[in-house]
Formats: sequence, C-alpha cells, structure tokens
Amino acid sequence: MEPKLPEDGQARNVQMTKSPSAHERATLSWPWGLVAVGVMALAWVGIYLLWNGVAFLFNW
Repeated sequence: MEPKLPEDGQARNVQMTKSPSAHERATLSWPWGLVAVGVMALAWVGIYLLWNGVAFLFNW
C-alpha cells in the first residue's frame, strides 16, 4: 500500500484565462429588449401589409 501524499484529495487551484474580448463584451452589452420590440414591430407591419395585399387581391 502506498502512503498518501499531502496533495492527494485536494483540489488544485487552476487559473482560468479569459480572452481580452470577453471583458469588452461584458461592458458593451446589446439591448436585446429593444431588439425584440423592433422585431415584433416589423412583424406586425409585415402582417398588416400582407393582409392589405390579400384584401386588395380579393377586392374586399
């Protein structure tokens, strides 16, 4: 049987390296809420124009 060494069973401290761009991305976050509102607004405009096109074709 081998004797246990002091470092057995201990977690090693591993340094996690970050890329330089990871810090920049955190400071310049994109306003995803405004993007979602803009996409929904464009979708409503598209539905409106599509509906008007169908109504025009069938002369409603």
